[in-house]
Amino acid sequence: MKLHIPEKDSHKGENGKLLIVGGSKEYHGAPMLAILAARRFVDLIYFYPGENDHHLINAVKTIPEVIVLHDLRKIDEMDCVLSGVGLGKGKFNARQLEAKKLVIDGDGLKRIKGRVPKNAILTPHEGEFRMLFGRSGTENNVKEMANLHKCIILKKGAVDIISNGKEIVTNTVHNVGMTKGGTGDVLAGLVAALACKNDSFTATVAATKIAGNAGNRLKKRYGYNYCASDLANELAVRK
Repeated sequence: MKLHIPEKDSHKGENGKLLIVGGSKEYHGAPMLAILAARRFVDLIYFYPGENDHHLINAVKTIPEVIVLHDLRKIDEMDCVLSGVGLGKGKFNARQLEAKKLVIDGDGLKRIKGRVPKNAILTPHEGEFRMLFGRSGTENNVKEMANLHKCIILKKGAVDIISNGKEIVTNTVHNVGMTKGGTGDVLAGLVAALACKNDSFTATVAATKIAGNAGNRLKKRYGYNYCASDLANELAVRK
C-alpha cells in the first residue's frame, strides 16, 4: 500500500489542506485531538468551530499549527473536510459542507441519518452503525451499506471492518488501551489527513494500521496506561 510522498519541488499547501469542523461547549478536546493527529501529515490544517464558543476557540488556538476560520469561504480550497468530532449539541448545519472529500465521525454521524453524502468516509462504532442503518455491523452489512450509499465505511471495533462497497478489509492491529476516550477522534483526524492526498479507501485502511501500530508501540512502553494525546503524538513515529 503506497501513500503520497511530497514531491521535491512541492510548495506549502500542495501536500494537503485539511479542514476540521467540530467542537462545542461540552467537547473542546475532540477537535484538538483530531488536529494533533493530523498536523504532521498535511501542510495546512484549518479549524471551524461547530459552536461559536470562545472557550472552545481559545483552546484550539493553543495548537500552533492550526488556522482558525470564522467562515467557510475557503472550503473549496480544502482537499478534505473532517466533520463531527465533538460537535455535541452544537447548532452547526452539516449541509454547509460541500467538500471534495468528506470524513464524518462522532456526532456528525447523527446529522446524516437518512441522507448519507455520496463518496463520504464514515467512521462509526457498532452503536453508531446501528443508528445509521438499523442493522448490526457485520462484514456483509458494512459492505452492503457502503455499496448502497456509495460511500466508504470504517466500522470500528475489536475487528475494524472497512469497505467501499466492493472490497472488504479487516484490521485487528490494535489493543484495548485504545478504548480510552478521544482515540476515535485521533483516528478520524488521521483518516482525514491521509485522505487529503490519497485515494479515500487506501487512506482509511492505512490509517487503521498506522494508528493500531502506534497503539501497540505505546502498549509496549506503558502497558495500557496511555491516553489519546499519546496516541496522536505516536502516529508519525517510524519504527
